[in-house]
Amino acid sequence: MAEKLTKCLLCGKPRLKTDTYATRILNLADPHCVIKCRDCGFRFLNPRPTFAEYQYAYTLGSGPLVKVYKLNSDFYGQEDAIRITQYRKKLDLLIKAGAKGRLLEIGSCTGVFLNEAKKKGFEVAGIEPSEKDSRIAKQRYGLNLHVGVVEGFNFPEESFDVVFSSHVFEHLLDPLAVAKKIGSWLRPGGFHMIEVPNQFERCEFRRWRLMRVNAPRERTFLSIHHPVFFSPKTLRKLVELSGCRQRSMRNVYYSSINIFQEPKAAVSRFLAFIFGGLNIEILAQRL
Repeated sequence: MAEKLTKCLLCGKPRLKTDTYATRILNLADPHCVIKCRDCGFRFLNPRPTFAEYQYAYTLGSGPLVKVYKLNSDFYGQEDAIRITQYRKKLDLLIKAGAKGRLLEIGSCTGVFLNEAKKKGFEVAGIEPSEKDSRIAKQRYGLNLHVGVVEGFNFPEESFDVVFSSHVFEHLLDPLAVAKKIGSWLRPGGFHMIEVPNQFERCEFRRWRLMRVNAPRERTFLSIHHPVFFSPKTLRKLVELSGCRQRSMRNVYYSSINIFQEPKAAVSRFLAFIFGGLNIEILAQRL
């Protein structure tokens, strides 16, 4: 079963068009495809899997999606360790901007970021859908995470000084509703930091499209696991519609390069600074 949308998830306008190139590169099975809003440029799956289909796949490893899109064996919990340098940099950026107090992480995985935030003096809390990763966070760091998805929680208004998420918003079926909810959880002047992948506006993808590179990826669950796709422009619009204003935006990488040993990679990263990098981070502040 697929869910058909008639208007943009971000701006609410009905002028939608199919992005045939993005659909082909992801190797989506009929009827799923990537749609782009003609007004704000936001991309999302339409028709798309339902919330129940995603839940079956993530929690049970079964259901109709897994029959079409082979389930991958590893996800984000295994990537936590390689992110620690960037996690520390994010915390330094938050502190430099004046952040302190209560911090909530959405999608805490095994608790690596929250542990680092605790070392910096934050009072921490986290939401994590995986019971397994929540147990690991408890065993390793003594963290008592809220188990579940962000859509299922309703904290009191103005409960937190900082809300942070890394690679979460691209998995949400209604990212604007969640962003508005988070805006209400923040105290006036509080900070919202989001990191998402830049799948279709990054430098490499623009080059592939221009050169008519048509090789699709293998059809797995990674083809369908992102129902929405952000660019710097649409990520900025998301936080503005949630009642926040942008403080900063930057490209994020989880590996360093040596300009002398890897000159092509260095040039690619320089071009990404102009045309869009692999991951986007935005730091926003509630008005």
